[in-house]
Amino acid sequence: MQKLLNHERAIEVMERENLDGLIAQLPVNSYYLSSYWGLFNTPTGYDGSYFALLPRDPDAPAALIVPALEIRRLETERHKGAGTWMEDVYAYSSEPETAAGEMLLDDGARRGNDYTGWPVADPAELTELETDWCAVTRHLGGQMSPNAFQALARAIKAAGLEQSALGADDARTAGWLKDHGLQKLRVSYRPQLFNEIRLIKTAAEIEILRQAAHINEMSLLVAADSMRVGSTWDELENMYMMSMAQQGGRGVYLMCGVGELPATKVRKGEPVFFDALGQYRHYHGDFGRCAVVGAPAPDLRKRHAHLLAGWDEAQSLLRPGVKYSELSAAVGAAVRKAGLRNFRDPVVHSLGLEHTDDPKPFGVQPQTKADQVLTPNMIVNIDMPHTEIGWGSIHMEDTVRMTTYGFERLSETDMNIRIAGE
Repeated sequence: MQKLLNHERAIEVMERENLDGLIAQLPVNSYYLSSYWGLFNTPTGYDGSYFALLPRDPDAPAALIVPALEIRRLETERHKGAGTWMEDVYAYSSEPETAAGEMLLDDGARRGNDYTGWPVADPAELTELETDWCAVTRHLGGQMSPNAFQALARAIKAAGLEQSALGADDARTAGWLKDHGLQKLRVSYRPQLFNEIRLIKTAAEIEILRQAAHINEMSLLVAADSMRVGSTWDELENMYMMSMAQQGGRGVYLMCGVGELPATKVRKGEPVFFDALGQYRHYHGDFGRCAVVGAPAPDLRKRHAHLLAGWDEAQSLLRPGVKYSELSAAVGAAVRKAGLRNFRDPVVHSLGLEHTDDPKPFGVQPQTKADQVLTPNMIVNIDMPHTEIGWGSIHMEDTVRMTTYGFERLSETDMNIRIAGE
């Protein structure tokens, strides 16, 4: 099965922080550790339903915790060559209907109600996948915990970590486990560590990110090329979303500025920036360009050339060892020197399972984060929007992979202004 996790880096971070393991509850982190995306890992899903346990000791068993209804889906993913690499799966059903003392599993843990799944019509007529559904139900159906926390506690004990120090991405995890019998376990809330580990992408992640970049880029171009005088932003965003879905992705947003179109509809000659954020297999593509209906006016061409000067400067600095802050300041200075005097320094950010994959503080403006040093196999975006109220907006944003000596663009389109029909 495909492993997304940068396991070596995770071990290094845990050693540095004196942690014996990590517990992920947030969807992006449980997916990252386990390579399995739960059916209910959605913005309207259920808290505390899925967990992934990663011990620091590579010989200790890593484990995935899922609700009972997921166990057939685990087999479906395995048939696709996907799904979790973690061999230990702990499933849970519901509280037992008899006294807890009478319901114990082989490891002495409390037992939940058995899970039998759906009825089987004719065992002789099953497909290979259906046969495996029945097999996994027989295997795990009588090993159910009564809830997710009991299942997680079982996994922790099986890994020999019940008196250890673990890092978690949900502040409630410590209380959940203490309430379920792990009184000597020390759990600290360390969500930034997961982002730190995720900064350096594995080969499997980079391949997904290549596809995410391509799908997202092509969908933005479809939307930009469909722009006409009188188009509303909802219409353009719908074009983007449809194109993403047709290519197997999911659109997050298409933005032309937080306030959207200044006249509520596209006007001839007015520069409009397009900033697209989309997902493919839960990884993000992030891409931006400028478009206009009709021939670009001289002042638009001039301002766009100023942005190009910034991109030229960026290319000279995209190498390992350079800080985000140094790159941002140099690009901003180059754009202002070229003539766009009121240009703000661009945002440099990591990209992956989150739009901004970097470790970040809480309660701050989006994009606020600690400085980072460019390192090989980081996936980085240089975000260069510019708006002048009463004139219009322009944008240039590309995704790059850092290499040993420089960078590789994951975007394919040239930097020219997109000219849409009237």
